[in-house]
Amino acid sequence: MTPLKTLLDERFAPITSAIGFLELPLDDVANAYEDWMRSLHDEVSVERLTDEFPDALHRLEPLTGGARPRAVLVSAGQWTAYFDNSLRGTDAVSPIGHLSEELRCPGVIVKAVPHTIGVRGIRQGRAGAVQFQLLGPLQTTFLNHVRTVAVTFDGSRWRFDLSGVEQGFEEVDAYRARRVRDRFTSDMLERYCHSLGVEVFTADAYGPEAVFIESRVTMPPDGAVMTLAQAQAWLEIKPELAPNLPG
Repeated sequence: MTPLKTLLDERFAPITSAIGFLELPLDDVANAYEDWMRSLHDEVSVERLTDEFPDALHRLEPLTGGARPRAVLVSAGQWTAYFDNSLRGTDAVSPIGHLSEELRCPGVIVKAVPHTIGVRGIRQGRAGAVQFQLLGPLQTTFLNHVRTVAVTFDGSRWRFDLSGVEQGFEEVDAYRARRVRDRFTSDMLERYCHSLGVEVFTADAYGPEAVFIESRVTMPPDGAVMTLAQAQAWLEIKPELAPNLPG
């Protein structure tokens, strides 16, 4: 069994279950994200953080369902990482899709979620997923998505999804593996990101600079609001399980 790799062994999941990246310095991304938020919301505040990573992620609390008013942008080498306060995990598709086109730079979205359905001691569990998305500044057959490689559990079975233009760093022989889960693993995800200069699961590769951006939004009346600890209890996230689960 190859264990699933996650950032910080899920200690900050669901925030870190998905992560967005843009290949530009932090200040460039922060300025563009602030401008975008100001075009959508009446009030936006920006703060450069002194908190070290991953403690800076606590600024995203409380996590919310139905709206994501808070984001933390973190320097990550030549890239900038994006995290938000979405209750079920960072929702990076719209921000990375929009900003990669607006700033004319590559974007990456990753997801690594342990499959805990059926695990002893878990009542309901989460559907597992390992996903890599590469985005670019130009329109493709689907928005500006260049390449998607993913293995996900859809509720009844494991699926392997492949779309877009094959990249030179891909390990295409693995896509023919008999067992669906072996066609794209978290090890492969890590290597794909490494080839682009993103050390996705290495905590020391994040920071030290970070920017917190908060927008004033109207929360839906039935929108859930939880601390990180409450969200982990609700989603049955147990960080100690992550390194012992396949993926």
